[in-house]
Amino acid sequence: MTYKLTGSPILKGEKNATIVTIEKEETGRYSYERVELPGNRTNDNEEVLIQAVLDFIRTELDPTSALVQAQAKLEETRVKQQEAEQKLAQVEVKQTATDQAVQQNKTESDHYGKVSYALVLTLITEKLLQYGTAYKVLVDLIQSAEVGKHYMPGDLITIEDPAHVEVDGEGKRVLVQLNREFTYNGEPASDFIRDGRLERDGYGAAWKYEPKEQNEPTNVAPAAAVSTTATAAPTTAEPSATTVISNQ
Repeated sequence: MTYKLTGSPILKGEKNATIVTIEKEETGRYSYERVELPGNRTNDNEEVLIQAVLDFIRTELDPTSALVQAQAKLEETRVKQQEAEQKLAQVEVKQTATDQAVQQNKTESDHYGKVSYALVLTLITEKLLQYGTAYKVLVDLIQSAEVGKHYMPGDLITIEDPAHVEVDGEGKRVLVQLNREFTYNGEPASDFIRDGRLERDGYGAAWKYEPKEQNEPTNVAPAAAVSTTATAAPTTAEPSATTVISNQ
């Protein structure tokens, strides 16, 4: 049993309905069905319109069956909505866990960053390093200065100094501590060393590796010999008793 659309759908604007006519050819006869479908259906394709007309007719012939079908479709839609909500909830849980992990990592990163900052600053500026290799390890913890990046007072950066001649494996990167807001534009490390252009202007100071002085033995004059024999000081003689002679 094959239906086809007869003519084009006709929109009845005053009723907001669309008149659709379908026909079915059987041996020796033709049958037509013409119905008004709610809304504007003029843009629907032929297959959709034919199915809509047949559903409309079934509803008129068997309202109970149509109600059951509608309820079944409603239940199917409800189940699909629940599944979608469950998937959304799972996504939100995963996103929350991800956000928490990111925040935890950020907290730990900030913590270790502060530890590294204090460690590097103390060991280098207080000149507590015995070996240049240790200086290199510490300097590698600090990011190299980036051209165009804006830095704040207290920030630490490193700048490579190609002219530096290594003395103990300290590398060619130099630690710089900034004292003022500063946008790095490729300035050399020499601008930050003592009496350098930016050091004089108070922007920051470079802390190059300087070997810690070896502890040299101290020449101490020998202490004077101290006698351990006690010497008794002479005691002062007490005055003898005085004899008083009475006058007779």
